[in-house]
Parts: sequence; C-alpha cells; structure tokens
Amino acid sequence: MSMNVDLINGLSSPTAIVIGDFILDRYVWGKVNRISPEAPIQILSVQKEDDRLGGAANVIHNLIKLGANVVALGVSGADEASKRILKLFDEVKSQEGKSSLRTKMVFDRRHYTPIKERMIAHNQQMLRVDKEIQDEHYHISQPTENRLIKYFAKHIKNADVVILSDYDKGVLTKTLLHKVISLCRKYKKMVLVGPKGKDFRKYYGATAIIPNRSETEEATGIDIHDNGDSYQKVAYKMLRNFGLDFVVITLGPKGLYLMDKKGKSAYDPARHRDVYDVTGAGDTVLATLGIAFTSTLDYQQVLHLANLSAGVVVSKVGTATVTRDEIIQHHNLIPAHENIKAEHKFKTARQLAGIIKAKQSEGRKVVFTNGCFDLIHPGHVRTLEFARAQGDILVLGLNSDKSVRKIKGKSRPILNQVERVKVLSAFSAVDYIVIFNESTPLEVIKTLRPDILVKGADWAEDEIVGADILKTYGGKIAQVPIIPEISTSAIISKIVSGK
Repeated sequence: MSMNVDLINGLSSPTAIVIGDFILDRYVWGKVNRISPEAPIQILSVQKEDDRLGGAANVIHNLIKLGANVVALGVSGADEASKRILKLFDEVKSQEGKSSLRTKMVFDRRHYTPIKERMIAHNQQMLRVDKEIQDEHYHISQPTENRLIKYFAKHIKNADVVILSDYDKGVLTKTLLHKVISLCRKYKKMVLVGPKGKDFRKYYGATAIIPNRSETEEATGIDIHDNGDSYQKVAYKMLRNFGLDFVVITLGPKGLYLMDKKGKSAYDPARHRDVYDVTGAGDTVLATLGIAFTSTLDYQQVLHLANLSAGVVVSKVGTATVTRDEIIQHHNLIPAHENIKAEHKFKTARQLAGIIKAKQSEGRKVVFTNGCFDLIHPGHVRTLEFARAQGDILVLGLNSDKSVRKIKGKSRPILNQVERVKVLSAFSAVDYIVIFNESTPLEVIKTLRPDILVKGADWAEDEIVGADILKTYGGKIAQVPIIPEISTSAIISKIVSGK
C-alpha cells in the first residue's frame, strides 16, 4: 500500500481526553560480566537508571508526540512514583511547543502509582519487578471516582476523542466507565478503549475496543486462527455482546484487523521490522488510532498508519513514543513487496485463489504475467521488473513442459518446469508461481482474478488472453516495452549456429 507524506501531514491535531491507570516505567541499565558466587544468577553492574511514562501516561505521551492536544485525567497519591509521574508530565509540557497537555489529577492518599522496574543488560530485559497494590479488588474511593467524573463532564464538550486506557489498577471502575461512556454517547463523542481483564461488559456502549489477540480470545472464549473467517467470528461476537460501533484487534506480528457493526472490515498485515521490545506498543497503537479516526482517513489507511507506528516503537528498547516524521521514515524503509522464501513461492491455482483473495481484501493490488521463461534473458528480467512496479503482489503463470511443447515444439523446453520454477523463485520481484498445462493461462486468470495483467507491447490488447475477463470487474492491462531481437529462440539459434 502506498502512503505519501501528505497523508501523514494531513492528520488532524485533535483534542483528546485520556483517563486511565498511570504507571511509572523504571529502567535500570547495565552490563553482565559474571555469575554470582551466591547463586546461579547473573550480576548486573548498573550504569544508569531512567524513568518513563507508562500505562495511560504512555498513551498520553504518544498522543502529544503525534500532535494531539491532551487533557489527562488520573489519580495521584502520596507516594514518590506519583510525584515522579507529575514531574515527567511537566517535562513533556516544556518540550512540546505545538501540542498542549493539561493534567487534572485527583489526589487520593490511598492510591499508589504502580512501578514496573526492568533490568536491562545489553539491550535485553533480564528481569521485571512490579511494585503495586496486590489486592486484586482494589479500586479508587467513591469520592475520588466522583471527582474524576466531574472533571470529565467539564471537558467532554471540547473533546474530539476520548481514550480509556485500562491496566486494571483500580482507576477505571465499572461505575466510572458507565458514566463516562454514557456522557460520550450523549455528546456524540468517539470513545476508544484499551481493555484489560476477562469481562468486557464493563465497556458496553463504547465506540470501539482495541484488544490484543490473547485479550480477544479470553473475552470471547474463541481461539483465533490466522484467517479472515476467524477474525470475523471473534469481531462479530464482540460487536454484538458489547454494543460497539467497531472493534480493532491487534494481532502482533500478524497485523491489525477491524470490523464495524455494518459488517465492513479491513486488515493490514504487520510490516517487517527488527523487534527489540514490544513494551508499550499497544499504547502507541491506541494513541495513533485516536488521532487517525478523527482525521479524514478510511479504515485501511487508519490500520496502515497504526501498523507503521507500532513498527517504529518495537524497534526501540523500552517504553517509547513515535513521531510523524518517524512514521514517514519507517514507511520509506518497508520493502516494496513481500519477502517470501523461494521454497514457498510455488502454489497451485487453487491454493493461490485463497491467498490472492485475502491480499485483495487487504487493499493489495495483484499483478499477473505469464510465459515459458525458458533460458532467462534480459527481456524476461525487464518483464518481471515492469510487472512488479505495477502493483503489490506479482503472480507468475508458468507454462508447463507439456504446454511449452505444444507451443514451441518437441525440442523445448530446454529447462524442465521444476528447474524453471527454481530459477524464477530466486527473483525477488516474483511473489508466487503457478503452473498451467493449457496453451494459454485463461483458466488461471479466471480462477485468480488479478487486478492487473501484464503482457508485452507487441500484443494488441484485443489479442491478450484474459483481457476481456479483467474488464468485466474493472481490472487493467499493462504492456511492457519489448527489447528487440532478444528471445529464447534467438539465443538457441545463436548457440546452434555458433555465431
């Protein structure tokens, strides 16, 4: 999928209200050079420590970095972690000139800000130590709850989007969630939820819930399999059970899936990126969606943007943020097509039909070209490169040995179909190869229904096999310029004549 700079720069700068559990992420960095004499454990020689905004506070930080104006509603206590969070918020305010951050913190002496302390050696996590209230039934007091709701009611009219970031640390009580979501419905404000826990009924009536794979499985009782039917099944159950307008499921390395209550869906696969740390990636996705859904983007563009954001933060160590410039830079680093291993490229037409349908549902343009490709020469290379440039996925239809003999005579092919598949699979431009026995690929084209058909410029369009089929569903024909006097037959003739 193409995404230009104008699309990124065209994102809105909404006012977002964020309510949730603020967490202090503490990082202890060092080196490991020896094993402890006291026990079979590594010794971390500490070099530095730093604190970062985590949980709902990380969502806020990402929103600010992406250009939103934020009203942060949360709870602080008498503990040092609460004070540290407030100081980090002050630092964010002083650094971000264009965006604004207003913090409305309710003080509750009973409340303790959770600390997640991570020990890092050579950019790898060794250990995480959590410091938090251990009572699983802990929640903020009713007076604190009422004050938060009061603050929220005061600011809701000026908000473009509301984000509820739930880490199950006691701030987002069922009563608070019900009243906040009801106010959002009253004032027709979008409310997105980053959920936690098994029971999603507490989010009933939200605009959307953005759970990860395991959260989705736990909330629906359905195991997710990596196909469109499985994604649709769990999404439909959540939409029906929790009164949502749409749902976005984050599938880790598989990407993002969206479905709305009208049955419209979109899928965007994750792009290749070196993964160093997935900490906070969900916060970044939630923040990106909060901005993207308030902009004039369609579902596919929204998911693509969120995927790009996630790709940036997982390449960083620790809780991190992303900027619009980083999204653009990351997009420019994405390969133009899929990095499929050579041994996985050969498929039957039946296998490919399902693959192509899925790719097209993701917004990918599928290109088809065909030929004997016996003794690869510069003309073949030009055809493959040209075809690759026309879309996102290139399928190569290859004449079988039987088919080649029908067209070229009993002396051909020089390389059998197994050898030709092996050679063509090494081309990075080729994503999939399908063999056909007929003289033409007509039946393959009917089965696969590609978006674009590539043939040589020496063919008249009304002579191109399959052109009339593509026209029935809006497909296109692209013709590659021919290199004169270069062909497999000409090469063979030269070899035979010795010239």
